[in-house]
This record gives sequence, structure tokens and C-alpha cells, in this order.
Amino acid sequence: MAAIDPAALTLGPSEETWTGIFIGGVHVGYGVSRQSATTDGGTLFEERSSFALGAMGQSQQVTTASVAVADSLGNLKSFDLVVDTVQRLVVRAEMRGKVLHAEVEMGGEPVVIDEPMDTPPSLLQTANARLRGVELHPGDTFEVPFFQPLTMQASTMVITVEAPELLANGTVGHWVRLDGGGSAIRRLVDERGDTVREEGAMGMSTVRMTREAAMAVDDVEPPDLVSTSRARLTGFIDPARPMGPLALRIVGIDPARVPDEPGLQVRSGEVVVLTASERASWPVLPVAGQGDQEATLSLPVFEAEVQAKAAEVVGDAADRAEAARRLYDFVYEGVQKAPTIGIPNGLQVLRTMRGDCNEHTALYVTLARAAGIPSRIAAGVVYSSALGPGFYYHAWPEVRLGEGEAWVSIDPTLGEFPARATHLKLVTGDLDRQIEIIGAIGRLALEVVPAPPPASGAAG
Repeated sequence: MAAIDPAALTLGPSEETWTGIFIGGVHVGYGVSRQSATTDGGTLFEERSSFALGAMGQSQQVTTASVAVADSLGNLKSFDLVVDTVQRLVVRAEMRGKVLHAEVEMGGEPVVIDEPMDTPPSLLQTANARLRGVELHPGDTFEVPFFQPLTMQASTMVITVEAPELLANGTVGHWVRLDGGGSAIRRLVDERGDTVREEGAMGMSTVRMTREAAMAVDDVEPPDLVSTSRARLTGFIDPARPMGPLALRIVGIDPARVPDEPGLQVRSGEVVVLTASERASWPVLPVAGQGDQEATLSLPVFEAEVQAKAAEVVGDAADRAEAARRLYDFVYEGVQKAPTIGIPNGLQVLRTMRGDCNEHTALYVTLARAAGIPSRIAAGVVYSSALGPGFYYHAWPEVRLGEGEAWVSIDPTLGEFPARATHLKLVTGDLDRQIEIIGAIGRLALEVVPAPPPASGAAG
């Protein structure tokens, strides 16, 4: 990590501020921001960034640009956001009374979202405005309405003042922690409330620099994010027992963050037992369930292309298990396995037939729901020895197939139907929930402990 350059701390509040972007200490990109006063006493926030991310030995460039307008109290009035990588996300939003009106383009036709909000929210780029003119003391907390454009979710952000720090120019700054939208970052802010350094998840950080220093990116491959997500493993996993049970002690995070879901994983205290579902126990169910066609930004269930493809793939399947298997075969065999850094969208994956676990899962769940099959996204970690024995970030579908219509894990990325008992789920849900995993990545560790004997007739 580069040191803060005192020359970068002399910029006026209306001048451009440059930052270097780092992952694991490697300089992978740069960002530039500018704040300008508006005629009504508010502030215009402009930001853009360009950085490289690595995944499974491949590097991809990410470009972002945003413009936000806040009033004199720091309340959001409008914002535009573009994230350009393999997929492209465009968000345009404005406050209309007590409603945040947003138009989102991600893979298909624009989607309109109206989010009721009693108070105009803050974004990450406008949150520091809440600190300006306020004398900060360790332990002080501030709660502000918050909106996360990447997930289109409203929540409350808690800003906590931590320790002061002497800056390179002799002034005193403060570390503050921002908790909102399921993730947390730390910022070192100067006496004006501007960010000097920021620390995020998975080793990602930024530091204020001169323009020349910020753009002097290291001429090396960026760190691999998949490797960064590794949860350390102690003990041996028996490959002869792929369906479990597999008992793991949870270390490094609050065990309560691991869901207790009988049939998939059962947690008792700090130990979770994983067991894969046996196909012989699955009941014969009709293909379609009731009320299981919910669409989201990532899962555009009602798009005509999606509906047509789901009907084509499911065809004349006699029951739900057969229909689920046909969809699994289509995704596993048809989607090219390639690391993809971006926001997954089922329709876009259907058009490109390319991606990693997020894209495989988004496509599968989109098609399954289009066919009326109860399906949802699970995300957490899965065991792999390819990058060194350990558990790594992963996403996979769950389908309601099991006894009593219990949920069953399948994995069209790794080619497992049903999925093996090496999938430890941390969250269930769309992108808004998956962001919650970030706080556990890098801290989670697992220890193999003696497992209870398998149930009578279990595979293994």
C-alpha cells in the first residue's frame, strides 16, 4: 500500500481528488472525484474509476462513472450510475417527493423501480457530507438512510467514529466505519470530511494520491479474487463420502451467520453438519409450484426470450425432478465456463451463454422460475482443492424437490445433480443478500470435526 502523499492533501474542496485503487497491496487502478457547489447551495458529486480485477487466471477491466446531486443538508436529489464490464449496468434515479424513482438497465429492457423513502438517502459517495462541520469524537455514531444502487435496496447506514490519526500534512483525521446494505467499509477522513484512505472487503482499498501517482498502475496481473475468498480449512474431507454427512466447526465469524436449514445444513452451536439430498427420497411432484415466479433485476423471469427457452428446455417433462434435470443439463452443458466480473442477469447470460457460478446460477433460477419450478439462489463457500484445499466463494441454485418438498441443492457450474455435501450456505437470495457474504470473506475458517453416522441407506 502506498503512503499518503502530502501533496495530495492540499487540494481545495472543489478540485479534483485522485485515488489509487489497490487489491492486496497491488496497484490495480485509479479513481477521480470532484465536488462542486450548485446554485441552490447543494453539492454535485462526480466520480469515475478504472481498475482491473483477476479471477481464475484472467484479468478484466471495470469502469465506473457516477454523478449525484445533494441539497445543502446532504440529502440526495438525483444520481446516475454506469458500471461497465462484461455486463453493463445503468441506473438513473431521482427523489420524487417521498419516493426514489429509478430506471435500471441491466441485460434487458429498462426496469422502473419506485422505492418509498420518508427521508432522502445517502449513497456511499455522498455519505461523507453528513460529517462536514461536525466535531468528531471516538464512539460517536450517526444513522442515515442509505441506498445501494448495485442492489437497488434501501436500508439504514450506521456511521461510527473510530480512532483519530495524524495525517501526512500535520492535521488530524478520523477513521470512521460505514455499515450499510449488508457490507462495511472504513474511511480515514480529513478535517473537511473528505476521504483520505478507504478500506473495503477482500483486500480492496483506496488511497488519495496525486494524479500522476494514482495513474501509475502496477504492470502485473491483479490478485485473483477467487483465491482471496478462500476460507482456511483444517482437517481432511473424505472424497469417498461426497454426500456427507460432513461436520465443520465455524471459526472466525459469528456461527449465527450460518443458516440452520434441516435437509441442507444443520447448525448446533459452532458446528454445522452438511448432508446432500438423495434422489431416491425425492417425491414425484408436478412441474410447476404455486406462486414461485417472482422476477428481480437479476432474474427477469417474464422476458419473452426467457419464457420461450424455459418451455423449450422443460418440454414434456413428466415431473419436477425431470424438468429440473433438463434445465440443469442445458445450463451445465451450454454455458461456457469463464470468470465474469459483473452483475449477473439471467437474460444476458441466455444471450451470451458464458460466465462463472453467478451467471450459471442466475440463468438456471431465471429459467426454472419461468417454468414455474420453485427455485432460489444460494451463496456461500464450496470445497475445492484446485487452488489449494479450502472453501471458496460460490453460488448455486436450490430447487424444491426433496421429501416434503424440501429444498435441494444442485450445481450446474460444477456438474453436480444433486450438489455434494461440500456446499456451505451463508445466505439465500438475490444480489442484495449476497453482498452480506463480503463481511465473512477473509475471516471465515473451517475445521473438520467428527460427523454423526449417516442415516440408514445413505449414499457414500
